[in-house]
Amino acid sequence: MRMPSQSVMIALLAAGAVGLGFMSRDRDHGPERATVPLTTPLPAIEGAPATSALPARVPSSGTPGPSASLDDQVNPGQYLSAAGDCAACHTRPDGKPFEGGLAIDTPFGTIYTPNITPSEDYGIGAFSDRDFLRALQHGISPSGSPYYPAFPYTSYTKVADEDLLAIKAYLMTVEPSSYQPPKTHLRWPFSIRDLMFGWQEVYFKAGRFQSDPNRSDDWNRGAYLVEGLGHCGECHTPRNLAGATEPSKAMTGAVIDGWYAPNLTDALDAGLGRWSVDELAAFLGTGIAKTAHDSDAIDAGDAPVTEALGPMAEVVHDSLSKLTEADLYAMAIYLIDLPAKTAPTHQPQVPPLLSQADFESGRDLYTTHCSACHQDHGQGLAPYFPALRGNPAVTIEEPNDVVKTLLLGAPADPSDAFSPYVVMPAFGSTLTDEQIATLASYIRAAWGNDAAPVQSAEVKALR
Repeated sequence: MRMPSQSVMIALLAAGAVGLGFMSRDRDHGPERATVPLTTPLPAIEGAPATSALPARVPSSGTPGPSASLDDQVNPGQYLSAAGDCAACHTRPDGKPFEGGLAIDTPFGTIYTPNITPSEDYGIGAFSDRDFLRALQHGISPSGSPYYPAFPYTSYTKVADEDLLAIKAYLMTVEPSSYQPPKTHLRWPFSIRDLMFGWQEVYFKAGRFQSDPNRSDDWNRGAYLVEGLGHCGECHTPRNLAGATEPSKAMTGAVIDGWYAPNLTDALDAGLGRWSVDELAAFLGTGIAKTAHDSDAIDAGDAPVTEALGPMAEVVHDSLSKLTEADLYAMAIYLIDLPAKTAPTHQPQVPPLLSQADFESGRDLYTTHCSACHQDHGQGLAPYFPALRGNPAVTIEEPNDVVKTLLLGAPADPSDAFSPYVVMPAFGSTLTDEQIATLASYIRAAWGNDAAPVQSAEVKALR
């Protein structure tokens, strides 16, 4: 294996800390065009509610080619923009869609996402088609500078030219904005953008998705969405010290901003091994997994067994809830077919058992703060509050999501959530680290959950 030089390693460490790439207003020439392997559905998603049930199936139609008219591209471009979750990163709180300015705090400084409206002076209005393709498929700005790799061009490189140009066509129809995001200032040497060429040489391989003729059309469509526009692996795959995803651990789970993005392989307990295609497709589209409880359990209920939390809730709200049922099922088919990988990606140093005293203290905290909604036996209350008993987000080895949810709560404003029912107070300001740890440990141990306890030091680190 070729090792990077010292100067390249400096760039690699910078890359791992940066949140999103930047799009430049400068112009340059781009790469040659590539083959388009798949087709794109054309649903009308204008005003589509994020809280609706799975959208009706729509037939796929051929993706417009390079000679297609602008009108032919705009509608699929809007859909594909939602599939790529573009607005989430390029819209700041209280800002206009796509005008950028979302602040991303890193240990090396604060970066701001760029304006991607059709403004020629402040956005991407001056981008040619080749500029746009070069940016998203090769990680190179129109001026020739490399983008930081957390801008997911490492996934977008798999997306067909026609699909990316459809997104561009749609972006050119949104309201231009003259908003200029604040400039990003990273500490030296992390501010030396050209060092990223070394990172790309070592860790990045450009290339379009190639369908597998031995697989079904649905499997290939799902693979195209998951590995490309959906860029699922950017969060669900561990990264090395250089900030590059580790192919040998693809989709085995990773910690992102304190939240745990779980294992998406077919691992029985740690991953999706117990999920059906229908259950996973429903979860992707609604953020809710309505798996029935054991009818012999105490107070067996019909509350959802799990709901999307933290950043995943935002992904469901902003992106996945707007996809067609056909695409959601295709993604589920592909994900459930991923070979099981169970090697742990995070090994918290915690005692194996919860003491009786801590269990009783946790039960008291649960009775005071949680039981009114989640019920005495953790069975939840349909359709408002998810079950905690048997909830994979609770029982998974990594306690991050339970702790973060207790600390931060869930959005009180339904417009910020994927469901009008997901409302939960934040306990971070009222409970100590020790109390949060005790409460989380009880939830993870009670009702047969049997997960390891949480330490107060872990809570402190996640605040």
